[in-house]
Amino acid sequence: MVRAKRVALVGFDCAIPKRLEALMAEGVLPNFSQFKKEGSYLTQGYNLPTVTPPSWASIATGAFPRTHGVEDYYYYVEGRSLEHKKTVQGFGSAILKAETIWDRWDQAGKKCLVVNYPMSWPSQMKNGIMVMGQGMSPAEFRFMEPGNAHREFLAAESVISTEIYSQGTRIVFDKPRGWQNLPQGHDWAAFTAEVDFRESVWPLEKVTWHGLVWDSAGRGFDRLALAPEKDFEKAFFTLAPGQWSDPVELDFPIREDLRIEKGVFRAKLMELSDDAESFRLYLSGISGRTGFVEPPQAAQGIDFSGQIVANDIGLVSLIGGIIDPPTVVELARYHSQWLTKTATSLLLNNPDWDLFYMHSHTIDWFYHGFLTDMDSSDPVIRKRARDMEREIYRIEDAFLGSLLEHFGPEDLVCLCSDHGATPTGPIFNTAEALKVKGLCSYEKQKSPNYWDIYEQSEGFDYVLDVSKSAAIPQKYMFVYVNTEKYPGGFVKEDDYENVREDIIDALLDYRHPETGKRPVLLALKKEDAKVLGMGGVQSGDVVYALKPEYMAEHGYGLPTGESGCGSLKNILLFKGPTIKKDFVYDRPRWLADIVPTICAATGGPLPADVEGAVIYQIFKDFSWE
Repeated sequence: MVRAKRVALVGFDCAIPKRLEALMAEGVLPNFSQFKKEGSYLTQGYNLPTVTPPSWASIATGAFPRTHGVEDYYYYVEGRSLEHKKTVQGFGSAILKAETIWDRWDQAGKKCLVVNYPMSWPSQMKNGIMVMGQGMSPAEFRFMEPGNAHREFLAAESVISTEIYSQGTRIVFDKPRGWQNLPQGHDWAAFTAEVDFRESVWPLEKVTWHGLVWDSAGRGFDRLALAPEKDFEKAFFTLAPGQWSDPVELDFPIREDLRIEKGVFRAKLMELSDDAESFRLYLSGISGRTGFVEPPQAAQGIDFSGQIVANDIGLVSLIGGIIDPPTVVELARYHSQWLTKTATSLLLNNPDWDLFYMHSHTIDWFYHGFLTDMDSSDPVIRKRARDMEREIYRIEDAFLGSLLEHFGPEDLVCLCSDHGATPTGPIFNTAEALKVKGLCSYEKQKSPNYWDIYEQSEGFDYVLDVSKSAAIPQKYMFVYVNTEKYPGGFVKEDDYENVREDIIDALLDYRHPETGKRPVLLALKKEDAKVLGMGGVQSGDVVYALKPEYMAEHGYGLPTGESGCGSLKNILLFKGPTIKKDFVYDRPRWLADIVPTICAATGGPLPADVEGAVIYQIFKDFSWE
């Protein structure tokens, strides 16, 4: 059998097969369409649970979650309370219990490039290069962070406004006192903003910036300038409403030791009323240059000066009312430009690479914000969401096209997603189903914090009383028996099995108050969940799955789930010298099958813990030799 020379895997988080197919049919995704014609397309992709960390861990190791140890987005830390809010985010290579393909190939002397791949950081490689993958965005730290907290190199997005925002700086306009070099003939108003940047891996010193707005045409205030001091000629930029600045590169002092780190940001003037009573200037996150590439000298070959990471493509600011949907698409484009520049620079600077693994999260962020709108009964809302989806996929298609220029006919290329998503339906509150049977005690909670609001939208809108709860729902698909080994636990060992049976009965008996129907599809003991690839040390005592119409996007259901315009299946396409062309394979396969298939196609060494199978049906002339 002819072997591929090298292998590249490009991951598109949450890309949905039937949505990809619909957009290819429209003719708006030329690179995806051409790739499909030149290779094999697999339509029935499965993994559990349908969330980011365990799925990408399976794609990297060829092992199921029960083996690689990452069984959810959230991670239970031994010795802590079982409450969901006491879990942390399960990103980072430190919790992986299975060997990755890049670590195995690195040991064999092969050169691996890994870019923004969840579960990869910190790097263990001796010969390879890694761009931080310890979250969903590059240069983002989420490992062991509570709730949905994160930190960035150098800082997260913010806003300067006349209104109050939790991630913003409030300003008041006054007369422009002490300004130099003001052009004559205009009405002016000025402000001073002391900006305290948030969510920084290295906390930054506050900066004081000065702003001016003026009337350029005699119809009210319609222009903004932002400057490091009160000198109009030193302004970073001047903007009209709705306009983006060019990238701004500045030196930012680190609070701890006052060392200087270079960072880049963009700004967009979202609002400026003609009387300056309403003003909103969006600031993208501050994108740094160091701390997230290993080895550090590999970053010297990448020009970061003109790009911004644009973490989460502004989804937090959208929900907070700071930016609008068109700005989300613009931020997605900026994010893609950063990834494109970084990935292609590494490929160009390291022509001796053997394996390339990377991930883009753009589609997932979009679906969390707009997938439900795509099925809206309001035609205006539905059209806006579907038009946005088209643009998001076109951005990813252009990104793919840029990468394909660096792969040759002798290379094996794999495109995949980790899971799909479905529109949000009537939310199932697991704690309520348990409370009905006397197994759980909680109080409702509402919080203005964004991440609390996000979790509340998925059913975690309560505070548990651990001292009165024999059963505790945790993460996406688990319920724990609150035994005496946990803080606050009280269930005796002799009662463990009875409580598990009661939990399963409570879940299966529950009827949703909005529909009168049963939202729980199945409920299993953890040892029975091993047949689904789960049931390892990070599993709850009971594993359950919801019907797809009762979910919030993804994470709670079986990967076969279909609802509305969405699906929980994942995409998988292969192209290369050993792969059949224009071939569609519609039988089930698992994400754990990707690594053994790659190794079979290239002759590369298998990681130690591979459990998946070679997808030999897509090969032209398969041979075990």
